[in-house]
Amino acid sequence: MSEYHATSQFDVKTLKLGSAMHMRYRHPVFVVIRYFYLILVPIGIFLLIYGDRLFGFLCIMIGPILFMRKVFWQYRLIHGAKSSPQAGQELDWIITEKRIRQESKGHEKNYQWRDFDDRYLSPKGILLYLQRDQYFILPRSAFSSQGDFEAVSKLCETKIDTK
Repeated sequence: MSEYHATSQFDVKTLKLGSAMHMRYRHPVFVVIRYFYLILVPIGIFLLIYGDRLFGFLCIMIGPILFMRKVFWQYRLIHGAKSSPQAGQELDWIITEKRIRQESKGHEKNYQWRDFDDRYLSPKGILLYLQRDQYFILPRSAFSSQGDFEAVSKLCETKIDTK
């Protein structure tokens, strides 16, 4: 039986990567639409000059705010994660055909493959979903080799039923 090890950090960089991957997987429309919000700025300028000044001003103000929504979501995620007992710690993962074990200072948890509802596999990392919006991130950099990352990706693909 093969056993794979990964070591990730519970830090801002990893949280941002997980958030971006989650948005791309669960909310792809918002990822694309996000850039269309910036079109509101030139429309607003045009309306300020040639049309309805109030609506033009609103377009100029609302466009960048809607574009920055991703940053607000990430800020809320990171701010909420600071109160976690695992904040700033290394997380050690042991992945086998039967289970996934997560260990950190003062914490250890075993998960069976059936505990996961979904997974998202990307060249940047693996998201393992316990619930629709609750996930673990295993970045590619957490693995000692590309072969281990690919083997765990295949294992996730075969073991996690994506209803």
